[in-house]
Amino acid sequence: MTYTTRLTTSMRRLLATLFAIALCSSASANTGSWQENVASGGFSKVHIYTPNSRSAIGDGRALLILLHGCVQPIDNYLTANLEAAAEEFGMVIAVPDAEHKAGYNCWAYWEETRAREHGDYRLLVQLAQTLAAEPGREIDPAQVYIAGLSSGATFAHTAACLAPDVFAGAAAAAGPSIGTSPAGALGNCERADVAQRCAEYAGTNKDHFSTQVFAVAHGAKDTVVDPCYLEQNAAGMAKLYGVKRSPGTEMLQEGDATAELVLWQEGRVGMLTLNAVGHSWSGGEGASGKYIDANGVNLARVLGQFFQQNNRRIPAESPHE
Repeated sequence: MTYTTRLTTSMRRLLATLFAIALCSSASANTGSWQENVASGGFSKVHIYTPNSRSAIGDGRALLILLHGCVQPIDNYLTANLEAAAEEFGMVIAVPDAEHKAGYNCWAYWEETRAREHGDYRLLVQLAQTLAAEPGREIDPAQVYIAGLSSGATFAHTAACLAPDVFAGAAAAAGPSIGTSPAGALGNCERADVAQRCAEYAGTNKDHFSTQVFAVAHGAKDTVVDPCYLEQNAAGMAKLYGVKRSPGTEMLQEGDATAELVLWQEGRVGMLTLNAVGHSWSGGEGASGKYIDANGVNLARVLGQFFQQNNRRIPAESPHE
């Protein structure tokens, strides 16, 4: 796929606001704009973007919960070009600030208690359910996804394993495998049986893996987290889902930025190498902020398209009209 050049963040925000006013929409005043520092689902601070558009599939809007990395304030995602993905794919985007931080303001994915009812895992499930229950959001429960960067990637992946009934899809960007230690995040590859661990985390909810999809991304210039996790995470989830790798590689291009995408059967798993990107969230041209990279494709848009095209919880013959 080839993406066209997009407007700057400030111009998009202005146009979205003018569009909403011109239509005299009955939607809430916050539609098509950011709500900042919202207390929701047990989190004290969540930035939430609700688009004017609706998803092209299902009933309503999708929801993407996006988790920050270590030493990364959630304010940085206000300038990460997330609005483009939200508007294009009819996707509410929520960026929560971890309540129980560890180390350098990280999501504590390495702590031993990995349970659906524990700590921030519980809050993520609550956040998804709370936002989906708000009438003004019009979120389709069949289109709830979670993603993250670095420590947030591993935490998001773990949450998707703990609650596959809640999360129809998940994505991990530059994150170590689930169940690994903090030492495994800094240039040391820890081997992990991702499929076995994920299945164990799910417990009685493991049947929901039959309709879940997963994407993993890694910057080609990442010198912080070992790139071994890219293949390990993708292959592990493919094993869990019982799908085989498809032949070939698809080249994605957005302006001068490129990425290489490998898929598994039925689009159940996607593995993305982000060219020219370091240990950062790939925001695309014009993106800015600590650990937000403007040199790669807009990862939020790639994920929005991946989730929408491959969602298995909405009948293929039932597009939104």
